[in-house]
Amino acid sequence: MIPSIPNSTNPPSWLRWFVNDAVRGVVDRHVTAPIGCHFFHDIDLDSWEVSLFVSRTEVCGGPADGRQVPAGLQIDILAVCAAFDAPPAIYWQAEKIAHDDELGNHLSFEGVARGSNVWLRILQNPPDWAGPGRLVHANTGSIEDVW
Repeated sequence: MIPSIPNSTNPPSWLRWFVNDAVRGVVDRHVTAPIGCHFFHDIDLDSWEVSLFVSRTEVCGGPADGRQVPAGLQIDILAVCAAFDAPPAIYWQAEKIAHDDELGNHLSFEGVARGSNVWLRILQNPPDWAGPGRLVHANTGSIEDVW
């Protein structure tokens, strides 16, 4: 499911279906923190750029209050590839390539999905602007999804 991270426009329905299919490649997605999505349509290239990422979890209360903990990430690459019309090109970026690289480590898939050009990136870590998607309350152990 495309999470509720706001974008300036609503995605077309085919893009929602594509993202839902691609998210099936995130192993243990039912127990992990919420998955965020950012998308952009590059009109000049007629290509959709989509970034997926597992949100951070923030500790509320206790000695680690305010600490944000990144989630682990495991990807079933074949499941993600199945979201495309044909096998996509796949690339791995192991580290940031510049100081202003907001994507950092990520898997990149380039291909056609539902008849449209798509560049999908699955980020190792969420972007700084995303904020925590889950809270864990230290005193009770309860977990609350924020988005």
